[in-house]
Amino acid sequence: MRVRPATTGDVDAITQLMNAHGTAVHGESEAAPTAVLEWLEDPELVIRLGERDGKLACYGDIMFSADGTRANLDIREHPDAPASAGPMLEELEAIANERGATKAWAFHASEERELAALVRARGYTPIRHSFRMLVRLDAAPEPAGWPEGTTVREMRESEQRATHAAGNEAFADHWEFEPTPYERFARWNFEGANFDRSLNFLALEGDEIAGICLCSMHWSGDPRYGWVGILGVRPPWRRRGIALALLLHSFAVFRERGCTRVGLGVDAESTTGALELYERAGMHVHRRQDTLEKLL
Repeated sequence: MRVRPATTGDVDAITQLMNAHGTAVHGESEAAPTAVLEWLEDPELVIRLGERDGKLACYGDIMFSADGTRANLDIREHPDAPASAGPMLEELEAIANERGATKAWAFHASEERELAALVRARGYTPIRHSFRMLVRLDAAPEPAGWPEGTTVREMRESEQRATHAAGNEAFADHWEFEPTPYERFARWNFEGANFDRSLNFLALEGDEIAGICLCSMHWSGDPRYGWVGILGVRPPWRRRGIALALLLHSFAVFRERGCTRVGLGVDAESTTGALELYERAGMHVHRRQDTLEKLL
């Protein structure tokens, strides 16, 4: 298999591979061309493509941690190109080593048994797992209940840096936390075709940001699929029901817009009770993803 850098001319081929992979593994599409183009234009994301007989067989990318010491490896194999993930993993590890990373994380869905066996054979050890959770919006969600003195509204443009700071503070005590530089946070959350300011909510106590809920439509392009990208409450305001209220508020807004489902990702071993909170909001586990680590 020939492995090469990706270009913006590969948008359609990558989209087709991602969706073939997602349909085979999860029964649903994974990405729209607009999302793939944004990945290709991200200056920090390293993307490689594997080809067999002139056809795209495998996708791989690396996002380095902000300090450059950890390489996060994502590999998607076309269902018609078995065993293509091996050469891709070797290529991504070589790049990580060249750039000075000291460890690598690899990920696989619970259904990806061949990929799971491959990364373990390459010396990766399971360290964590996470869930993608989902709620169906067939019926109106429970009304949000706000603590006394707390209000909710859309984030204003002038509040983007304050929202970034609140997000870093909200997740500072989470597992393997690293502060996200504003430029990276803004690129992922406030820029791009999928950004919709009216889907970014702040819980306020006076002028203080107590919690944030940054949402968008899902990157698959499905107009009925909403996504909660970041939900966090700053420590002084925890245990007051603000996170649940923000989540229910987002569900109501998504339903008003015609969404039939909303998803989010969560650390399965979160110490803040996030998993239980999402279940109380009516969500259920839709997918499981394992994280594995290897020292380089």
